[in-house]
Amino acid sequence: MAAANGSSEPDPRGTGGARAGARSGEGSTGLASRKGERGRHRRHGRSFHWPHRRAKEGPGAAVAPEATYGRNGEKLPTGLGASLITSGGMLLAMVEDVRMRGVVEPEELRPLADTFARHSAAKEATVRKVLTRRGIATTVVERDRQEGDLIQGILDKALTGRHPEDTRTLTIDGALAQMYQYLFHERRDLEPAIERALTPEDSESLAAAFEAISAG
Repeated sequence: MAAANGSSEPDPRGTGGARAGARSGEGSTGLASRKGERGRHRRHGRSFHWPHRRAKEGPGAAVAPEATYGRNGEKLPTGLGASLITSGGMLLAMVEDVRMRGVVEPEELRPLADTFARHSAAKEATVRKVLTRRGIATTVVERDRQEGDLIQGILDKALTGRHPEDTRTLTIDGALAQMYQYLFHERRDLEPAIERALTPEDSESLAAAFEAISAG
């Protein structure tokens, strides 16, 4: 899943369902009240709505989202898969912003590094855990974990100024390019595995857990 120069794969900047323009300098806050909020919370200083979420009907009802279809008739992800893709799309928008501004200073990279860490933690507690437990796509899960840890390590070193001054820009830019490919492969490989592994009801329940962790 790591990025490679000259790759013929589609540009992942077109995936993820995020709105471009999310600013990496803005922080995220906790979940808003869940009553009547349909999965809303604050991300990067703005009100954000997980588009696949819908309100529960009745006390304690575990409601699976209705299947939705794209322009070409393909079934769109719901539940945990949609939460994963939406979170990844937000990260892609942040990466684009950082790269366009040529950010190399630690304080400017921190929002991206922190958001990626929460995204990874949410994925570890839900996506990776359930796929490993059910023996589905275990090789993909382990590769995803290793490459995510590698990217996080580069970002964490950048935050503490541990990259040599003369190579810092190239190192960080390489990590951001790798994150693009990582998030694209996450959508390509993990989301279909989630669809195979989970019932709609289980997927919806884990989606709520994913969103709570990624919100911080």
